[in-house]
Amino acid sequence: MRGLFITGTDTGVGKTWITGTIARQLLQQDELTVGLYKPVCSGAERRDDGTLCWPDLEHLYSALKEKYSREHICPQLFEAPLAPPVAAAAEGTQVDAELLLSGVDWWRSRVDLLVIEGVGGWYCPLTETEMVADYVTTLGYPVVIVARLGLGTINHTLLTLEAVRARRLSVAGVVLNEAVSLADDASIETNAEEIEKWGKTEVLGVMRHRQAYLPRNGTETDWFSLASPSSAGGTRPNLG
Repeated sequence: MRGLFITGTDTGVGKTWITGTIARQLLQQDELTVGLYKPVCSGAERRDDGTLCWPDLEHLYSALKEKYSREHICPQLFEAPLAPPVAAAAEGTQVDAELLLSGVDWWRSRVDLLVIEGVGGWYCPLTETEMVADYVTTLGYPVVIVARLGLGTINHTLLTLEAVRARRLSVAGVVLNEAVSLADDASIETNAEEIEKWGKTEVLGVMRHRQAYLPRNGTETDWFSLASPSSAGGTRPNLG
């Protein structure tokens, strides 16, 4: 099974939206089976009938055309919009570290490619003892960085690139997403070029606000080729 991990420069940059977009593009290839996995999701909305709904999960469920159960797309759900271990603690429990990995294993015999969406940014706490970065290092899949379009994104993106590379993980590229309308932000015209120049990586595409994904090279991004089997060859730098 090939894999691709989607991380972000921050929370709210559009990881879920981009993950769903990637899945829809891959599913246009009839012979390809695709799965989506978000190991944990925190931040629910309450419906009129009082039940809880996780918008990120619903978006991924819809992107897969409701083929797979919500439980397998995201097996751990917490209500509070906080880092997962904090949200779990608010409910008197903890994130199940073993389930983070066994949830991936469930997909191995079922799909050709699994797109995994992280939570928050690269250094977001994931359990009581590990961050998203540690989790991806264990998985060993190439990383796509979703960054917000607009002023300040060069710094955020370069810092994230450096952090991913410190783990000796492969960077598949960057996707710039205009999560909120930036009609008066002149920097959006040069963000991609500057990130490619200073980050020595490819900006795969740009999504303007409420518009379609636009590949940078003029052709559809080959997500399957960017994905790869787990290398499990990352390293964990000493952060002490």
